Amino acid sequence: MPYQRLARRLAEAPSPAVSTLPDGSVDRFCRLSAGALDPVERRTTFAREAAAGRRKGFGLEPERVEPGGQSVNTAQQAHALGADATCYGHLDDPEPGRDVFDALPLETVSMGRPAIVNILDFEDNDLLLVEASPDLADWRLADLRAAAPLPEVFDTEAVACSNWVSVPGMAEAFHELGDASIPRVPFVFDPGDVLGGDAAAHRELREAIRALGASVDVVLSVNPTELRALAAALPEPPESPDDEKRVRAIRQAADAAAVVKHGKNEALAATREGIVRVDNPVVEDRRQIGGGDRFAGGLAVGLGDGWNWETALAAGNACASHYVATGETASATTLREWLLDRDLA
Repeated sequence: MPYQRLARRLAEAPSPAVSTLPDGSVDRFCRLSAGALDPVERRTTFAREAAAGRRKGFGLEPERVEPGGQSVNTAQQAHALGADATCYGHLDDPEPGRDVFDALPLETVSMGRPAIVNILDFEDNDLLLVEASPDLADWRLADLRAAAPLPEVFDTEAVACSNWVSVPGMAEAFHELGDASIPRVPFVFDPGDVLGGDAAAHRELREAIRALGASVDVVLSVNPTELRALAAALPEPPESPDDEKRVRAIRQAADAAAVVKHGKNEALAATREGIVRVDNPVVEDRRQIGGGDRFAGGLAVGLGDGWNWETALAAGNACASHYVATGETASATTLREWLLDRDLA
């Protein structure tokens, strides 16, 4: 059983070095209201009220502020499992006298201003309202080189990269990295919400992954909706709606080391050795956003520590499921106890 092996691995205190890059955000968890005494607690209610046209506006009241961003969340999960994690992100808090990133219990290197994300934490489904970071939109590999030498960034057991959709310069950076003299390590890449874009945009993504693969082992990690979008954009999409065929086809088209689908029911990977599938623990969702970042953190730790694919996928599943069930990033000890409580270990 992969979760039994995972529990044993967690008990051995994994400690690989993991780097993450390049985004970052200040996450403001907000309460929405349609009037001073009229809270809006469901996304469907908000949609109905907005569509009705009776309201001129809605109240937005921040309740708490946290460090966020895909690379930050991934680094926090890797650190919680015991990794020596460093986040190379956009972490300059724009609020004078406040630095939300000071609370991070890991090493950070900032390359500029973060995005501002207002999170409407509805009961049925979260909604994000994003103020983009101009520094992130203008990011280039030269900014990372200015922050730290590339051999230092990649002198790890794994690297996790995310948020292609917010970083136009990432395509050029991948091509540059493909020509760079850096250690060959697992490179867990979560591109984010790649649902739009024309055929040329998807081709650019595949070509960038292929170029990057000259120097690192690219592991493309996407959710089921993103998987379908990537597969549909292939020059020769799979004829049948089968996720196993989708991950195989995308891996071949991008020449990636692996393509991984993470989702509520399972993790599915097409690797050089073949297909690997690991069922996901069934949980009741408390949080809808951030689970994919915890999956990437668990997967990066597993691959960085040399675990087999089943165990590494189980780590990603367990980290994501624990987070969406509890709203908390699990440590190795907490995750092991959580598995034992569910008779999975």
